[in-house]
Amino acid sequence: MSRSHGFSRALLAAPLVTFALAGASADELNFSVMESGTYDAAARQIGDEFEAATGTKVVVSAFPWAVLRQNNTTDLISGTNQYDVMSGGYYLADVYSYFAPMDDYIAADNYGDGMIDNLMKPGRSEFVDGKQIGIPYGIDAFGLLYNTEMLEKAGVSPDFTTWADVAAACPKIEEATGAACFSHPTGNPEQIGSFFLSSYPGNYVTADGTYALDEAAAVKAAEELAALWQYLPEKGTAMSFDEAHQVFIDGDAAMLVTWPSFVTKQLDAEDSPLKGKWGMATFPGEGFTWLSLWQLFVPESTEDKDAAWAWAKAYAGPENATRNLVEHNIGSVWKATYEDEALAAERAHFWPALTAGFARAKNPPLSGEAQDFLTNTLQDVANGRTSPADGIASINAAWANIPVPSAMLEAAKGSGLQAE
Repeated sequence: MSRSHGFSRALLAAPLVTFALAGASADELNFSVMESGTYDAAARQIGDEFEAATGTKVVVSAFPWAVLRQNNTTDLISGTNQYDVMSGGYYLADVYSYFAPMDDYIAADNYGDGMIDNLMKPGRSEFVDGKQIGIPYGIDAFGLLYNTEMLEKAGVSPDFTTWADVAAACPKIEEATGAACFSHPTGNPEQIGSFFLSSYPGNYVTADGTYALDEAAAVKAAEELAALWQYLPEKGTAMSFDEAHQVFIDGDAAMLVTWPSFVTKQLDAEDSPLKGKWGMATFPGEGFTWLSLWQLFVPESTEDKDAAWAWAKAYAGPENATRNLVEHNIGSVWKATYEDEALAAERAHFWPALTAGFARAKNPPLSGEAQDFLTNTLQDVANGRTSPADGIASINAAWANIPVPSAMLEAAKGSGLQAE
């Protein structure tokens, strides 16, 4: 942590025991969360403080993302009822009916006052039949990071409007720098969605409530994606997050497309070769930036919902948000974090683009099945196994047989992604 964090240092030093405890009587709560060294680390830290203050032990059950998604779903459908509070997102729409509405708790505590605008609305937070079931935390939005020295050497300004602009600049960047134009965690097939969602300006749900893409606009977005893939690093079509990030850090790629929270702390470390030499551009495209907005859900089966709500506020609320960002790089959903002058000055090279991404970001109104088919097909397009036109046609054909969960219809309408 920088010495300039006057406010933050005082906040981190203070014992955080001011948890809202009304009715919190459970002896133990089991919390499912992603295993990442960030979200789970914060949960254990806050859990220890929560237990000391309330007597309620928080058992942190951490899993990799795909396993977490499956475990949450299986636990709800099977009635195992192992988890009292779950961490997840919009891809759990098929099991939203198993979660308890939190409206009364939200209203009683005026929860959300001071949060980034619109995060507690459909299309960002999660709702069922007009009732809010998701409590936002851990915000991130896909970013385009760049090596300032490399782009200056190439005479390229990072103010790209579309991905076609990026592809057009890539030959110039590669010729001037000898590096690949960009890297991306291509080995995680779902991540390719970041390019398509930002490039495609159309709807995802028809006026009749079925999944469908606007064919012409979708094909154009897929063509932009296919054009980009030729500018990846050598052997760059199957890279992990760590590998894609390291290529950028080592100067073997001039730009990086990734979730900023996964890498910004590393880039600004004292021993980073890119410290002071990188920035973040506005994410290109006519569509929307892919939003990562973790939510806390309380299953209907949870016996002590008061205790679960108390934990949700401790973990996701404003009291720990700045510390979670500074220590664990978990994006804060609370405005006060970004109003900390010392932090804002220290992060001026990427916070303006990051927060602009938050304002533009959305979740696609897609069930897990619909999203998986989209991103797997886009992988085939990007890697030349199918044409953009055939790929989009196959997506629409498959989507015609995938029902839109009612919660996704609410999200699509709320975020302007359903045809009128």
